[in-house]
Amino acid sequence: MKSKSSSTGFQKFAWSFGGIAENLSMNVLPTLVYNIFQIGMGISPFVIGIAMSASKFIEGFSDTLFGNLSDNTRSKYGRRRPWILVGAILVSLVFVAIWFTPRNINDVEILGIALTGKFLQSAYFVAVISLFYIVLAIWQMPFSALGLEMETDYAERTKLQTYKQIFSYLIGIVIGSLYLITQMKDVWGGDEVVGARHVGVIIGIIILFAGIVPALFCREHPNAEVQKQEKVPFWPSLIETFKCKPFILLMMSIFFIFVALFFMLPLLGYISMYHVCTDGMHTVLDWSWREPFTFAIVEKFVTHKELAGYLGFYTAVLQPATQIITVIIVNRVAGSFDKRTILISGASVAILGYISSWFLFTPSAHFLGVLPPVIINIGLAACWPLIGAFTADVCDYDELKTGTRREGMYSAVNGFLIKLAIALVTIIASAVLIWVGIEGANPIISVSNLITIRTLYIIFPTLAMLGTIFFIWKYPLTKSRVFEIQEELAIKRQSY
Repeated sequence: MKSKSSSTGFQKFAWSFGGIAENLSMNVLPTLVYNIFQIGMGISPFVIGIAMSASKFIEGFSDTLFGNLSDNTRSKYGRRRPWILVGAILVSLVFVAIWFTPRNINDVEILGIALTGKFLQSAYFVAVISLFYIVLAIWQMPFSALGLEMETDYAERTKLQTYKQIFSYLIGIVIGSLYLITQMKDVWGGDEVVGARHVGVIIGIIILFAGIVPALFCREHPNAEVQKQEKVPFWPSLIETFKCKPFILLMMSIFFIFVALFFMLPLLGYISMYHVCTDGMHTVLDWSWREPFTFAIVEKFVTHKELAGYLGFYTAVLQPATQIITVIIVNRVAGSFDKRTILISGASVAILGYISSWFLFTPSAHFLGVLPPVIINIGLAACWPLIGAFTADVCDYDELKTGTRREGMYSAVNGFLIKLAIALVTIIASAVLIWVGIEGANPIISVSNLITIRTLYIIFPTLAMLGTIFFIWKYPLTKSRVFEIQEELAIKRQSY
């Protein structure tokens, strides 16, 4: 079957550009949360773990609510675009508020109850994190649903998702370098908390701009009857979604991808800072600006924390380049291979990356430490575009079965299960950090505890990725089956 796009190139660009806002909203906080709020402010890893995990449960329920509301919205601007516009504004505002968590609060007494400054600081942090993930659902569910319905072709769906991933990976250069930027001595005196507040404002503005572009320039499902379909009540829609066997198998596969990724992230920072970048002074190559508009490469002495920031920056530069190459390859082969084959291949590469960390994370060769995360993310880069493309195929299967298009609910349940995975694994990762004695600002970690962290960094994600391979192997919507479904739908729509 020949590919035929149902959206223009500019509309693809506009929706894909929203990937910048999505990546920043989803990944800046998990990337910096322990460095800024635990190491910088001294907030307990337990509090951070509770905040991040509880907020994910809240976001998961918010996803289903706003996904269903989006499915049932009827306006002259469509089902998705009004929510995307309002959501982008709210997300940007609350994102900025996160980084202004008070650093020092005096003890107070309210109604005879003594509240310590540490408690009030933690309460603010938990509250603003929870609010952020609620408003993120307002934007993200309609945005994801819009991406599912813009394309009706099997191969074009994958290609649309790869375009979004390219924007996402480009902004990933910024995300990976943020911790280094927050420590810039010449700008904010090397205080990462002060730096994070300035950076948070800038990132919030970028989220606002990138988040509203899809609302302004995209168009919704090309079949007019979708706007005319009857509204689907929340509970029947939710129950019907969980009855869809292909969707459940797909979600289990995706669930384990996120288990692997988000267990890795908190541990990676400590491995980098306390094992690869041992305590003391180190030398790195840096650039020094010259007038006018020139720079020179210079040797510079840095602390182990600054060296970890440099490694994060170098990883952030190398990683998107390899990821973009990967998604370009996925784009080219999307029409030739079954999506299941591509995802299994990507998961296998990620497993190789986790295992390689035992040998490549070494203080004797600091910069080899950039390779395991890069290898892991090459594998994951082959997986990410397929999630949306798989889900769009499931929506076709569901339409054939139920007669309704429910991209919003499928995006919501997809999001809920992903957040559930993140919440559970965040609690586990935080418990591991507490178990090995990480507490307070600038903690000291023993050699034996570092070995424990490094071992779990390999074993836990590897088992999770094997789970991904198992469930996607059982997934029944092969390339040939999807073509059959689309042909049946075309005949069915002609009878409307």
